[in-house]
Amino acid sequence: MLSKKFTQSLVVIGSSLLMGCATSQNPNDPYEHYNRDVFTFNMVMDHYVLRPVAVGYTYIPEPIRYAVSNFYNNLRDFVSLANDILQLDGTDAMQTTMRISINSTFGLLGLIDVSSSLGLPQYTNTFGNTMKTWGWQDSNYFLVPFLGPGTFRDQLGIIPDVYFNPLFWIIHDPWISYSIFAVNLIDQRSQYLGQDKLLTQTLDPYATIRDVYLQRKGAYKYPSESESNDSESLDNLIDEENGAPAKASTNSNLDNIIDEENAALTTAPVALKTSVFARNNSSESTNLSTNESAPAASSTKQPVIESSSTVVTKPVAETESAV
Repeated sequence: MLSKKFTQSLVVIGSSLLMGCATSQNPNDPYEHYNRDVFTFNMVMDHYVLRPVAVGYTYIPEPIRYAVSNFYNNLRDFVSLANDILQLDGTDAMQTTMRISINSTFGLLGLIDVSSSLGLPQYTNTFGNTMKTWGWQDSNYFLVPFLGPGTFRDQLGIIPDVYFNPLFWIIHDPWISYSIFAVNLIDQRSQYLGQDKLLTQTLDPYATIRDVYLQRKGAYKYPSESESNDSESLDNLIDEENGAPAKASTNSNLDNIIDEENAALTTAPVALKTSVFARNNSSESTNLSTNESAPAASSTKQPVIESSSTVVTKPVAETESAV
């Protein structure tokens, strides 16, 4: 599909750019300074060249655009089939072979996606995934001009994928190869025109695209406590070998302080509840003694006889005899 000169130039450009990259402290993006420059270049080219052409491409009737997309997807299945075989994945290789056979015959060389309607969806596979399967697990985020987001492993895997495409062996004219590549790029860009507003609403479009891509690929590195613990244990080991006493772990001291504070917070409500309970008991006993003394005082209370001038208090017996 692409000429050999293009693939060789891609390798030379990628290698030279990688050698000149400045590193950063971000574990997910050690080449962030270089990647941001390439991202800015790609966005400028997209804004002034690729996006206007993709918008004009949408005026082509939709059935024709669907046929073009299906044709490129059918070619893409050949690349997936080669990588399925290299990964020794028999299930996906069988399914991809069935897709190619059905779409290339009944689908008129892939212009119609008959396989998807029969329950055989497309699963894309790349040589980057093949290298990941065979041991290259960790790869840094790396951008290449005119190409989309990817890791250095995925960008390097584009070169073998070009050779897996049957058009590479059929078409030998470089200008025809470039034209086919350009039409494929425009077709893919037209499928993402509806997502341009999402980038304009984000504060950092570069970081958004990078993080989404790495999370979707399962390559995003989250901060963990194991790194700090490993570094502390390594420092203690070096101190012990040098004869110096091992340093106490700051994390353990911090954990002890937190445990003491939690224990204090746990015992404080219990003490408060005990004091409140004791206060309630004392008030209840006081009320009870008051209530018991009240009838005794009322039993010894003398009757009062009121007169117009004075109040005379007499015993109960004298009052009854007078009555």
